Amino acid sequence: MICCTECFSDLEIKAAIESNGHKGNCPVCGANNVWLYDSEKDTGSSEFEELIYSIVEIYKCEDELDDTFPEEDKKALEEHLIQDWNIFAVSLEGVREIVSGIIENTIGADRRLLVQRTGIPELYDEIYLNENSIMGKYSWEDFRRYLRNENRFHSKYLNLNVLEEILRNTADTLKSRTVFYRGRISDKKGYARKEMGAPPSDKALPGRANSKGIACLYLANKKETTVKEIRANAFDYVTIGAFELKRDIKIVDLSVISHTSPFYASTDKIKYLINAKHLKNMENDLAKPVSSRDSDLDYLPTQYISDFAKYLGYDGVKYISTFDKESYNLALFDTGICNCIDCKNYLIGDLAYTLHHV
Repeated sequence: MICCTECFSDLEIKAAIESNGHKGNCPVCGANNVWLYDSEKDTGSSEFEELIYSIVEIYKCEDELDDTFPEEDKKALEEHLIQDWNIFAVSLEGVREIVSGIIENTIGADRRLLVQRTGIPELYDEIYLNENSIMGKYSWEDFRRYLRNENRFHSKYLNLNVLEEILRNTADTLKSRTVFYRGRISDKKGYARKEMGAPPSDKALPGRANSKGIACLYLANKKETTVKEIRANAFDYVTIGAFELKRDIKIVDLSVISHTSPFYASTDKIKYLINAKHLKNMENDLAKPVSSRDSDLDYLPTQYISDFAKYLGYDGVKYISTFDKESYNLALFDTGICNCIDCKNYLIGDLAYTLHHV
């Protein structure tokens, strides 16, 4: 079996293939002069097959799934691999060709996985879920509904021990004197530096990472991103303040929490898969643009998560900007850990609009 780096989107897999050190043409995706994995040359000297098989082996063939396993979740192995993992960049047929070669080349691999429908029993094992999933046996929507309509401050839907572990694994440090930006729509005169900070607690409105009455400073790592975040229109005046961190800060980095490779370190693959969808929902809700049509209740789930991160001692939460995927935002719990060192007023020129079919 021969495949190449272009067959995959996962960086760990790409690195494992590139480490083999030879190039050629790929029969799976058709790419030319690319780094190759060739099972006849590289078996035993590359981590590639081991990495892929670490995911394959968590699936069980239909003969081993009990009667309680949902029929709709019994699928061909290649279908599951495309649906469950963001690692392939080839078609269903290409995935099957790669995985078939790995299974055929792996001692002790269950060949029935190639001919029977498959599934992961743990996804429907309540005991396993309660011990390993952020939400236990529940979903993010269950959690959202519970906070809105049943209990605002205590939730049976969150496994805080698992959440604390996952947040700890995403912890990052931002260095003192790193500069971030905040924008405010203004008039021609603009705002002074002292007016660019977060609103005081008694005037703080609810946001994605803060409840009403709790101050939180929302920043971005690029000036242009702040303009998009506040949704300034053409010919609006915008004041952009530059904020410098006074000290090193420890943050939860949600910009990578659902984008890390399942092959990083000794990640438990089933636990990774179970929590990936919850983490993606968490990130999406935090990054979702605030609208005047939103209810304050819409913010409850991410406020809950942010409050928990604050309780654990983190200084803030970092997340990808909805408006600029190459940029990120930062919500700081302690508004006094940075200074506004400069601010300038700008007139917004033409805006570029992108249409998305819905």
